[in-house]
Amino acid sequence: MLRDDLRTESISFQWDFYERAINNYSIIMRMLGCFEEEDSLISQIPKAFVEESLFDMCKIIKDDNGIIKEGFFSIEDSLNDIDMESIKALNGAAASPSILNNAFGYNTLYLYPLKRELDVIGFLLLGKKFQIDLDPRFLKELDIVCNIYNKSLLLHRNLRTQKSEVFSKGIYEHVLNEFPDAFLLLDKNGFISFANQRAKKEFEGKKGLLVGEKIDNIFTGLQDDFLKKNTPIQGEINYKSREQYKVFTMDCYPIKEGRKNTSWKGLILKDVLEAKIKEEETYLKDKMENMGMLAGGIAHDFNNLLTGVLGYASLIKNFLSKDEKLYRYAEAIEHSAQRAAKLTQHLLNFSRRQRKATGIVDVNALLEDILFLLRESFRDVEVEKTFDNLLPPIRGDEADLQNVFLNLCINAKDAMKGQGLLKVKTKRKKHIGGREFASVEIEDNGQGIDEEIRQKVFQPYFTTKETGTNLGMGLYLVDKVIKEHGGFIECDSEKGKGTRFTLYIPLPLEIIEREHKLHKEPPRHGGHTKRRVLIVDDENIVRELIKGVLSEEGIEVMKAADGYEAIKIFREHKHHIDLVILDMIMPGIKGDEVLRALREIRDDIKIIISSGFMSEDQRERLKEHRIDGFLDKPYKDRDVIRSINSIFLD
Repeated sequence: MLRDDLRTESISFQWDFYERAINNYSIIMRMLGCFEEEDSLISQIPKAFVEESLFDMCKIIKDDNGIIKEGFFSIEDSLNDIDMESIKALNGAAASPSILNNAFGYNTLYLYPLKRELDVIGFLLLGKKFQIDLDPRFLKELDIVCNIYNKSLLLHRNLRTQKSEVFSKGIYEHVLNEFPDAFLLLDKNGFISFANQRAKKEFEGKKGLLVGEKIDNIFTGLQDDFLKKNTPIQGEINYKSREQYKVFTMDCYPIKEGRKNTSWKGLILKDVLEAKIKEEETYLKDKMENMGMLAGGIAHDFNNLLTGVLGYASLIKNFLSKDEKLYRYAEAIEHSAQRAAKLTQHLLNFSRRQRKATGIVDVNALLEDILFLLRESFRDVEVEKTFDNLLPPIRGDEADLQNVFLNLCINAKDAMKGQGLLKVKTKRKKHIGGREFASVEIEDNGQGIDEEIRQKVFQPYFTTKETGTNLGMGLYLVDKVIKEHGGFIECDSEKGKGTRFTLYIPLPLEIIEREHKLHKEPPRHGGHTKRRVLIVDDENIVRELIKGVLSEEGIEVMKAADGYEAIKIFREHKHHIDLVILDMIMPGIKGDEVLRALREIRDDIKIIISSGFMSEDQRERLKEHRIDGFLDKPYKDRDVIRSINSIFLD
């Protein structure tokens, strides 16, 4: 039974459409029959509209430079008392079709303004004595037929005056079309009556529809009283289509044409997306820098407190060697303080990178700090790291790259809803063309992203998050920073199967060229290209540690236990020493005095400063002596190698 009802309804719908199509076709053909004479086009077409539609009356009225031309047909001639001024008063200078109730003796009245460019030159009225509901499909078809009639009137006029019209196009339209920003002109009902070329390029859909559309259909979020205000309005509009997201500033102002008492609204829309992106990029960088300064300040003060805790814990242990229980308590305090000291060291590293730009970036060390802080902050996230310890340093901005890695790690945490496995891997890779890159893989086992979203993740303002501020800028800035470093990003993901971002940052050509050169050079000094390093440190354990590490790398090491010995050795071997690793805190002559003495003996010697902790002010003062690098205690064997390699990149 239901199927029969649907079949009947479908047949009825198709028949109605077919009948309307025949009627509309008949009206259009009768228009063409009257096309030779404008008077016939006005006087005879009203009858066609009444005979081929459901309306009882049709009136066409046109103002031809002050001469009123009319056409009228109705089932009841007695209602032919509608004049131009009455229509204008009722229409209120709208330039778009409207439906009126209980007007001029008709319960339903369809009013279509006839236009030439932006001017309303007349009206086509269709009336029904009884109230009827006009189907949206019927109204759309009716708009099309009336528009064809309007075009017929204009075409007839243009044919008569074709020669003179060739050069008479208004200069205002040329100016507006060349205007660099989008310009729209709205009638009182919010329909777009004119759009310049820039507006069409920005907002015209695939079907080419812009003029005739209502402004609400193009932009969402306009104020309810937007059309009612008769004062200038300034604001910002977010425009989002399937392909793009843009931000426009809007200047809206009323326009009144005094001669015909017509009112319009002019909209100038300026694309400010790039400026907004730059503004938010600066905001995010400043925010990260401020966070780094705050973390550094807290860590610095905390370090001072921990120094006291560690010192006194060590002293207490000296007095508790016979009390095993209390000794274990003191030892636990010491271990906890050491763990806290490690945390503060990572915080200090984070802070320093936000405020300095050496141009040399140790990717592994940078990620080490981030992952340590991530583990401390998000205990339910398991971190698995696989670092290539032989990965050479790269050239770049430490603060920007730190923000990139931090952003991706936090996004991964969010994708796993704060609980899951985060894998971070670094390695050296060759890519297309044989160019070598430092690659960083950041992978989570979260919810993943589908193909459609994956194509948009690097677009500005794109986000899948529902709340928060500055949404959608993170991955855009990640992509931007990596491209600025000459690299690129790959994103592999599948819905429900996690996501992996792989970042490729090119290795400095100097490294590759130097490595090739070393392979080609004949072996010297027992198979190694020897470098000679002078270690200056009052701690024997430190001197022996560095000697052991560097000797395995084929580097010859000389040792000095204090500043006096260092100056003596350096003066004797100044032409055979390539690098000095200098401790700043030593008994007797201090590190900065040794530094000045070394520079006086040989101005171009490369020097790395080694220190347990040094403030940024101290670092800046030392840079006046052209320091080549810093090696922060405590350090591991690979830290020493990376620091030395970074020095000889230049």
